[in-house]
Amino acid sequence: MKILGVESSATSASVSVVENGKVIALESSNTGLTHSQTLMPMVESTLKKADVTINDIDYIAVSNGPGSFTGIRIGVSLVKGISDPLNKKCVPVSTLEAIAKPLENSDVIAASVMDARCNQVYCALFDCGKDGMTRLTDDDAISIDELTERLKNQGKNVVLIGDGANICYNKMKDVLENISIASATIRYQSASSVALIAEDLILKDENNAVSSDELVPKYLRLSQAERELKKKQENN
Repeated sequence: MKILGVESSATSASVSVVENGKVIALESSNTGLTHSQTLMPMVESTLKKADVTINDIDYIAVSNGPGSFTGIRIGVSLVKGISDPLNKKCVPVSTLEAIAKPLENSDVIAASVMDARCNQVYCALFDCGKDGMTRLTDDDAISIDELTERLKNQGKNVVLIGDGANICYNKMKDVLENISIASATIRYQSASSVALIAEDLILKDENNAVSSDELVPKYLRLSQAERELKKKQENN
């Protein structure tokens, strides 16, 4: 099974090809250019590195949120545009689950956190036991104070991972015991994790793969522009 993975939910972007649990090729970019400029060339380059064509790919996976509204929209639109004419199935993957993936089998609680601004984070908790990774909470957008309460009495060491790890740790370190931050080398989401998770999802149930029409972003909350408009309408 060959899976093309796309990740564009934050500042950096990446593309990967995974086959039967092995990462065949991975390319990432953090050039400052928009994802609309970099993603398609990265797809072409990654396929070339893997020595495959898009026709060889069985499924296309993408992180569909939460994260940057623009980044998610670009990534999902790209995957829909590639998969639709080729009639290939897509696999939506939680950005937060992809973030936690490197901690799999480490026997800790992974707290995936992305900075959502205004003292809020997108977050989800995973039990990364020795036999795999089990989701403990749904993807959510909550305050750091609320997350601190959730992390009390977990019974295992908690590792913060994601671009919100530092800000969370600085606010939690004097309140929580047994809390640490993941190494910078594995802290951020990667298309390889997206593709590996997609492979697991398909092996569990082929219905986890959807048509391009069914693939949609998962934002969790309104965009800043939508929030400002709503506030303006409420004040009128």
